[in-house]
Amino acid sequence: MVLYFDVLLLINLLMNYVILYFVALVLNLNRIHYRLFLGSILGCIFLLSVLSVKFFILQSFPIKVVISAVMILVSFQPRSFREFVKSLSFFYIISFMMGGGVLAFFYLLNIRQNQITNTLIINNISVPWWILLISALTLLLFLKYLWPFLYSILSKDTFLALMTIVIEDRHIEITGLIDTGNDLFDPVSNYPVIIVEFNAIKDIFSEDLQVILRKGLDESLEVLGETIANSSWANRFRIIPFESIGKSKGLMIGFKSDMVKIQHNNKTKITENAVVGIYQRALSPEGTYRALLNPILLNE
Repeated sequence: MVLYFDVLLLINLLMNYVILYFVALVLNLNRIHYRLFLGSILGCIFLLSVLSVKFFILQSFPIKVVISAVMILVSFQPRSFREFVKSLSFFYIISFMMGGGVLAFFYLLNIRQNQITNTLIINNISVPWWILLISALTLLLFLKYLWPFLYSILSKDTFLALMTIVIEDRHIEITGLIDTGNDLFDPVSNYPVIIVEFNAIKDIFSEDLQVILRKGLDESLEVLGETIANSSWANRFRIIPFESIGKSKGLMIGFKSDMVKIQHNNKTKITENAVVGIYQRALSPEGTYRALLNPILLNE
């Protein structure tokens, strides 16, 4: 049975996107979805060689390297040559891992050649297109849900950062975890959100605000609005939408900070473009960290 070009294009587009997303996740790079999509489209250029022998040069090794490099430049806009090389290296590593996983899945199922109807030919090996699709979707689900959990456990010490949050003349120091699962942004300013335990940051607020904020968003929203209406806090106030397991549409109270200083791996980052989201419960059962840091803040 014939596999149409549009199906081939769609599968390659999905696989490219998954690989680029994984690179961003592992390296804590900015995940701008439309850029990842553009990079994925560029990665499909070599498919033109399927349509005509005139484009067969696209299958050559040097051209593939150039296409890969352009994909990285478009998807991540590396800020240094070192970051570019690192991103490109991980792109190849993850591509090889995914390719090996596809073939392992293929042979694990013990699919014989005479059982195959719809196939893609990869390096003279016939692989059912649906195995490629399932492999891509499986990897995507792993990256989205399982990787952040494993990342936080296996890398807990390495990815802890000391943060100083400043609001007006008050400041507080907190240990935070650089969390790849935290991709929250303030919908008003589009600044990344740092999720902080209320008990860890409460001293930065006045006693009146502490009493109100302790009740949570559902009970305190109206009173909070009245309390801060004529104060300097009015321009800082944010409502941040979020999703979590068991709560598809949640809302979190947040405040725009004046400055956040982040110390990590003997380097210091200072930003004025961050919003603090207030979380009512403990983030770490052991108390190892009390905030979840959006990794994009380290790349500013």
